[in-house]
Amino acid sequence: MKTNRTRKGITLLELFIALGIISLALTIVVPGFKSFYSRMEINNGLRAVTSALSTARYKAIMMNKRVKFTIEGDKIVLNEKQSNQWQAFMHFDLEENVSFSINASPVFSPAGSVSPLCSIYVKNKIYSYKITISMAGRIKVMEEIE
Repeated sequence: MKTNRTRKGITLLELFIALGIISLALTIVVPGFKSFYSRMEINNGLRAVTSALSTARYKAIMMNKRVKFTIEGDKIVLNEKQSNQWQAFMHFDLEENVSFSINASPVFSPAGSVSPLCSIYVKNKIYSYKITISMAGRIKVMEEIE
């Protein structure tokens, strides 16, 4: 004799199969997500530095004053020369998980040129970039291969 029972719920075997598929998908996706997040952090850091450099050059031209670019801890500081002293007038926050180093503090002139020439290194756990500034004030970003 057949009984007509409607099935409500799932079996333990179906549950284990679903969990296995989910765990397999996560082992494939998570490493790719870490790389994506690391790339996003370094891009944000690069964008902060290049935008601050462009702003420094623009301000030097517009204000007809020399503007100095410095990295101080977790901030980029733009300074203008007033009464033979540098006074900060603008700050940019830097990305937390990215390290920044600079070999000189460039000063942009009212003509848009820069002196001294310098390189800025932007790194995180995976990626490394070098930002250079030409004498004419052109900003160039290059990926460093380690």
